[in-house]
Amino acid sequence: MNNAAIWFSTVLLLGGLTTTSSSIVGAKPAAPEQISQRSVNAPSVTPSIYSSVTPFKKSNSTNKIILKGGNITLTATTVRLEGMPTFEQNVIQSIVVTKGSQKYTIETSDLEDNWLDITSVVASNSNTWLAIHAERSSGNTLMLLNLQTGEVTELNDRLKKAGKKNIETIADYNWAPNEDQIAFSYGDPSKSSIAIYNVQKESFVYLPRATNYISTNLILWQKNGKMLDYISEYPSDQMILYRYSIESNKVKPFKKISRNEFAEWFKLDKYSIQ
Repeated sequence: MNNAAIWFSTVLLLGGLTTTSSSIVGAKPAAPEQISQRSVNAPSVTPSIYSSVTPFKKSNSTNKIILKGGNITLTATTVRLEGMPTFEQNVIQSIVVTKGSQKYTIETSDLEDNWLDITSVVASNSNTWLAIHAERSSGNTLMLLNLQTGEVTELNDRLKKAGKKNIETIADYNWAPNEDQIAFSYGDPSKSSIAIYNVQKESFVYLPRATNYISTNLILWQKNGKMLDYISEYPSDQMILYRYSIESNKVKPFKKISRNEFAEWFKLDKYSIQ
């Protein structure tokens, strides 16, 4: 994702990681469990345990942003606004999604914040839902489009309606391999939380927080659909791989991630635009 890429570049410019257990346990108000030596020595990256997806390919032309994947094409039409800051002059006016003979239009110009770019587009495993991750004037939005009905769900707004505060951005996400549910991280620049949204039940599961994550940079479903791994930052510039069990509804810190290791983990971010 764009946010993860920016974060990773920042980490490379900063100093090395503090790898003592005391720095992890010192988190307040909630402290994660101490990571065992076995976990610390666990294999760095095991891609074979994670579900895979086919990323959409992106191309730009005059006033158009086009993303294609399989038989699905998303075309965003942009317009130039006068009298706006440079970064906000080119905005998305509308989005057209086609799947075979089906065609749906989303009027983004009617939304509260301007959409500036499409950062990634991914279909669910059933090919029934399309996740559209977009850069806004402030933060990122995750919108879900039902490819059978044209129904649109903006998860940022759904979180606010559910009573969640400070929903500035949805930074990262990942479709489950066996159900139409999507895991994602949300929050603001100083706090990150993770949730799973079931599109059939229209309901959220909020993952327990092992500590006060600053950011969450990678979310990966295991192929069995029963485990969710994610890499979060806390304290600043220190990363931990956490593992969430769907069955037990528990999160455990699994492995400290060094800067070099994160570069390898980041390659598993198959949603990155190609």
